[in-house]
Amino acid sequence: MTVKFGTDGWRDTMDGDFTLANVERVAQAYSDYYQNNGAADKGFFIGYDHRADSEVFAQRVVEVIAANGCRAVLAAQACPTQVVSFVVREQGLSGGVMITASHNPPQYNGFKVKEPQGCSSFPETTDGIMAFLDKNPVRKSGGKFELHDPQEEFFKYIEARVDFAKIQKSGLKIFIDPLFGSGSGYISGLLARHGIDSVEINNQRDTKFGGFNPEPLAYNVPDFRDTIKKAGEDFAVGLILDGDADRNGACGSDGQFINSQKVFSILFRHFAENLRKPGKLVHAFNNTKLLDKLAAELRREIVVTKIGFKYIAEEILKGGVLLGGEESGGYSASGNIPDRDGILNSLYLCELAAQEQKPLEQIYADLEKRFGAHCYDRLDLHLDNAVKEKTMQALEKDLPQIFLGKAAKDKEKFDGIKVHFADESWILFRASGTEPLLRVYCEAASDAEVARLLKAAEQFVHQC
Repeated sequence: MTVKFGTDGWRDTMDGDFTLANVERVAQAYSDYYQNNGAADKGFFIGYDHRADSEVFAQRVVEVIAANGCRAVLAAQACPTQVVSFVVREQGLSGGVMITASHNPPQYNGFKVKEPQGCSSFPETTDGIMAFLDKNPVRKSGGKFELHDPQEEFFKYIEARVDFAKIQKSGLKIFIDPLFGSGSGYISGLLARHGIDSVEINNQRDTKFGGFNPEPLAYNVPDFRDTIKKAGEDFAVGLILDGDADRNGACGSDGQFINSQKVFSILFRHFAENLRKPGKLVHAFNNTKLLDKLAAELRREIVVTKIGFKYIAEEILKGGVLLGGEESGGYSASGNIPDRDGILNSLYLCELAAQEQKPLEQIYADLEKRFGAHCYDRLDLHLDNAVKEKTMQALEKDLPQIFLGKAAKDKEKFDGIKVHFADESWILFRASGTEPLLRVYCEAASDAEVARLLKAAEQFVHQC
């Protein structure tokens, strides 16, 4: 069996290595690590999502932890990942585990580790856990565990941070798509508590996720976009959650998809300009340049991290951060848990639209009037590891002045290799450390140019 923790936990297919027996082994190593470090005395909270058998895996993790003499608390029902982070931090627990594969296809499941601060696991933690794998036989009987439903306390936490009265008075029409995930009923439930109607689709458990991957991308939400478009509302917002609801996407009032780079940009503008909150901007290496331009105009410090929310969380924990976020739709705002929260950030989008009395697409259009067009897309290339490595080696060499048919300005190596072009567009090649996968990210002044560059990049890879 191969267990490897990536940027956000261990994931594998349930017909592969993610089996009950292997989850038990990882849970035992998890218990051994914390007990060996004298950090297990405050207990652990374990949650799970809507995937097939997630509740079975979660209960087995709790049984192993309890059998090792530790306090173990199991979520009473499926919940979002950030709820686990919230409970761990608010109750001062030793840590947490979330059984989820987030946005991955239905055949996957995963084991996410949460730190006591309520954030994604640090490399030293997951390395420490792996060092104990198979050091001791699995214990899974003889312990007792507790059940806890944290939804009400989480709702109160959200209510202290969002201006629901402003949303209620605005007349904003709200549509929600939790993509059959464990965020179902959270946004609609919170809105209903404040007399705000909403339309929520795909809110029942479906372990096949309706035939799509539970990721907030345009091609995964055709029915949702049609629902909004057919409603014909001029002042509306569409809110999309991923499978475990820690990331979010959005649609405009016409059903047009608003990608994560645009969502990040308008959220930052809301906190920095509308709410005038202090703090710096933290974003990953693959985020839009529009963020940097806005931050520079507002005289906000910018910190660029490696790709993976754990790196953003590390900066947030240092203090002084207004907003931290990543390309894949995960954000954390000042004063919140240092973890992604698709529910809270979706409600912030409603608050923003209500305050400005404009739909999200118009708010973003206003930003492009200030800073120019910034179109963005990503290409995932599933390659043999040999091809992936050969491509990165080719990129390490000196690039010609004309690369992919454009004038190359410079090359930046950080978390992958990013080529900057003379017209301010850029393209980033990043090899996955856990999968035979090469991701290519691109930003340019038009969708057509982004598509052209990504196609040229794919041709370059296949020629290596």
